[in-house]
Amino acid sequence: MDDNRKHYVYLIACRNESSVYIKIGRSSSLVSRIRNIQTGCPMAFVKTFCITSGYREEVMGLEKLLHMQLKKRSERGEWYVASAEFLRALIRLLRKINNGNFTYEEIEQMPDFCGHELEIMMHRHDFKFYRFRLASSKEKQQNMLEKVSNAQVVRELNELIANG
Repeated sequence: MDDNRKHYVYLIACRNESSVYIKIGRSSSLVSRIRNIQTGCPMAFVKTFCITSGYREEVMGLEKLLHMQLKKRSERGEWYVASAEFLRALIRLLRKINNGNFTYEEIEQMPDFCGHELEIMMHRHDFKFYRFRLASSKEKQQNMLEKVSNAQVVRELNELIANG
């Protein structure tokens, strides 16, 4: 474990008048990263979730693997247009990662330059989502993570899409 430090893969959902967008990224300083992204994003964040790990390399591999596997659904870089199809693909991929269900052929098709993402494909994991709430300027930033199921994440994001 990296000096008892937590590392995060985050999923941020924001909405404009016609669409819901999701950003997938990683950070070892979640509060700072979320605030920095919000500063540069013209839309308010409506949902923020994260997956935690004590290992930086694990988070690096998970984030890269998510981007590689979801690349054809990318809107721009790490941003995706949220849709029921995208959410199904995301949850299917996380289930596959957690269960270690990558085939030999899928692993063999990975580029020669891959690193931590290959390690993610090689064995089972127990990645879980947490709802993240950024404290207001008057609150202390503590205990802002609440464990939620994959189904709850999908339900909340589908509600955003439906109400968009």
